[in-house]
Amino acid sequence: MYNFSLHSKRRLSIQIPNSSTPITPRTRTQSQIQIQTQTPLFEAKTVSLFSQPYLDTYNQCYTNIVVVNLFPKGPLGQLVKFIKFPKLSEFKEAGSSKQCGYALQSIEGNHSFNSNCNCNCKSNLMSVDEVPTLISYLVSCGYTVDTSITKMFNSSEIRFDTNNANKLICFITYHGD
Repeated sequence: MYNFSLHSKRRLSIQIPNSSTPITPRTRTQSQIQIQTQTPLFEAKTVSLFSQPYLDTYNQCYTNIVVVNLFPKGPLGQLVKFIKFPKLSEFKEAGSSKQCGYALQSIEGNHSFNSNCNCNCKSNLMSVDEVPTLISYLVSCGYTVDTSITKMFNSSEIRFDTNNANKLICFITYHGD
């Protein structure tokens, strides 16, 4: 019998009953194995939101989703999901685009925000069509849109992740604790 216990910040321990069970390199002791999910190194007060093309393998279509560059502080973190980005095209070279990152889950498909929505998509990721709703949510939760930083990057020659065709939406800052 295996005993599971959930620790703080996404860490799961599995207790193995006997020492004959194989031990992995992540083992701390002979009887405990740590399985780590992607835990952020830190939570950022200021993050950037991007539009990124995404291959929805469940619905077999391309869509533009909203991603963040860093794990955010505050309530927005509850909408963040660390995902693997499916390859957009078999013709792109391996390593030419980011393989994993932080995507936002849909607000409109989330039953705590809208109980009348019956989303049949498996991934339930936020599309760029939800950005106006997202901005309203962010402002009500203590975030501000940093228009000066956003304007500075949009008017400069600097472009982000051009291999993924990412487009900067805005920078936001959390003003809570």
